[in-house]
Amino acid sequence: MKEWFEGKTVAIIGNAMSLFDKEYGAEIDSHDVVVRLNKAAMLYERMDAIKSHGRKTDVWIFWNTSEYKNYFHKHPKVKKMHAGHQARFEANTRLVDFVYPMIPNYETLKRKAGNHNNPTTGLIALDWILYCQPKSLDIYGFDWKETPTFTDPKRVRDRSCPHDYPTEKKYVEEEILTLPNVRLRS
Repeated sequence: MKEWFEGKTVAIIGNAMSLFDKEYGAEIDSHDVVVRLNKAAMLYERMDAIKSHGRKTDVWIFWNTSEYKNYFHKHPKVKKMHAGHQARFEANTRLVDFVYPMIPNYETLKRKAGNHNNPTTGLIALDWILYCQPKSLDIYGFDWKETPTFTDPKRVRDRSCPHDYPTEKKYVEEEILTLPNVRLRS
């Protein structure tokens, strides 16, 4: 939904463990729209998360509705977006507010995602938000697996759902972070 982001200041929050070492919480919450990826919308069980990650969540973007639908009742006012190619059947997609378009968006992004043709939820989210023309986009908690994610500290999922992090990082550095309204907060 373009109106979620168009002309607004947007913060997108990834899952890198390195974000817990920062104190960006108030800065993140000052944005018009705060987007959280996958399990980042459920991180408040960690007592220090508000200091590093903020409290606000407006949009929750995840790779597969099936994995998260049991948590939807805890976040009734948060807009939900199914981003991945998995489980795009009606029983799941009717539970969310928006489904990232396979054609042309996903098919185009697959070619930019590197060896596995499997873009991360983060890359899909960046692509969609920028397509919607925000006033600004600040990126937090993205380090392309230089540190583990707080949701998968042992990197077990990397084996079952491989991504090409170096290629995605290079693409983001060359094509996204060069835009005047985008900055990486690391």
